[in-house]
Amino acid sequence: MQPLLDIAGPPDLTNPYGDLALLRRHRDQGHDLSRVIYLSLGETWQGPPPGLLAALRDVPAHAHGYQLTPYGLPALRLVLRDYITRTQHLDEAAVLGSDFEVAGSAGSTRSVMRDFGRLLIEDKPTASARPIVVCASPGWDYPGVYAPLGYEIRHFGLSSDRGYQPDTQEVEERLDQARRDTTGPVLLVINAQHNPSGANWSAGVVREMVRAALQFDVQVLVDDAYYAVHDPAVTPTPALRILLEEVASLPSGVRRPRWLATRSMGKQFHCNGWGVGAAVAAPGTLEDLYARLLPQHTYTTAVPLQAAMAAWLADPAADIYLTEQRAAYAVTRAEVAERIQRDLHYPAGSFVAGSCGPYMLLPVPPWYSASGVGGADGDFRQHCLQRAGVLPGEGHMSTPGRPVQASQDVIRLYLGLGSDVLATALDRMVAAGLGWNGPRMTTLAPATTPPAAAAPAIGSEEHSTMTVGQGAPARP
Repeated sequence: MQPLLDIAGPPDLTNPYGDLALLRRHRDQGHDLSRVIYLSLGETWQGPPPGLLAALRDVPAHAHGYQLTPYGLPALRLVLRDYITRTQHLDEAAVLGSDFEVAGSAGSTRSVMRDFGRLLIEDKPTASARPIVVCASPGWDYPGVYAPLGYEIRHFGLSSDRGYQPDTQEVEERLDQARRDTTGPVLLVINAQHNPSGANWSAGVVREMVRAALQFDVQVLVDDAYYAVHDPAVTPTPALRILLEEVASLPSGVRRPRWLATRSMGKQFHCNGWGVGAAVAAPGTLEDLYARLLPQHTYTTAVPLQAAMAAWLADPAADIYLTEQRAAYAVTRAEVAERIQRDLHYPAGSFVAGSCGPYMLLPVPPWYSASGVGGADGDFRQHCLQRAGVLPGEGHMSTPGRPVQASQDVIRLYLGLGSDVLATALDRMVAAGLGWNGPRMTTLAPATTPPAAAAPAIGSEEHSTMTVGQGAPARP
């Protein structure tokens, strides 16, 4: 990882990121941030694939100027129309250009999700028509996107004993009640390659969720951020294709719902800071989002990055990279799951290893809240940082600077740093007694890191670093 100053800046302005506050406090207590293993946000800071970087060095001159289109760089949009259709098998269910259309997005898919929420409110603008979002818990930060727009957030629960698969009856009940409670928009979020559990929701479950949405006049957001990140033996559930199939089966004359699907390229290719992705919707919806709402707050930006992504997606090396990445994640996931049960003594069935995305979700050990330790240091994530120099992520993700929407009874481990770094993190957690059965009455020995180059000088913001695998074999 880069020095903390490079990615967080100096402490001269208020910074809402909770992880930064934890890390600065840890440093101020005398700890060496170069020893911290950061498993929180889902970031390696190790850069994208060499082929993608090579494409960035050779972008056309016009990509550095204004674009006379809000739908993303034309070259990227052209590639994405084929790429999304091909990789998500949409031509088996619908017709590109009439049933669905594709745009390039820059500035994160979160932005187009927010505009979609605005669009749904505009469709039903009466003051009494309060909007409602129905989404999974634990889950990604959909409340942070939609609550500021005035949406009420309602959850359907996911649990490890069900393999983090939604209960379709519960989802149907939530949608039915929401539609009874408002004449405004009701939005169902489907995240079939589920963040943060890594579960791949079954096709049958997703189809029942879509059918319930259509039954109760509910709009649909398909979040396919991790559609391409899955174990080699897994076929990711094609939520968007299922949605298109069900919409196509509606009788003639029945009103079609508004729907939006998003897919992140940054999640696939370790370039989260680029904010490049794809948005898919019915042509009329896409036009409302990009030709009317988006120009109100931005224009086509990050165009050189879009040009590089267009070239990379057209290169067969991109598919090879994803194949190798899937294999690497599968190895790390299996090794971590084995050690959590063997060395941290988590009971069988207490957690789910998952098969999609770069995360694993763990319940906070019951001894932590029962012992009263939680009141002393805030939460289990901070306790792991203090005791072992390991910072896991939030299981219930929240917007920086906003109150957490749910209790943090689970933590998220990021697997993208590879087997060696994860092994070191688990070694520390075992030594610190952070497993299922609780701590031993010993003092934690100084944390160690994987083999690395000499650590930089410490004691200042500029030279504070966190270990994310320096010296370990590179992992995609």
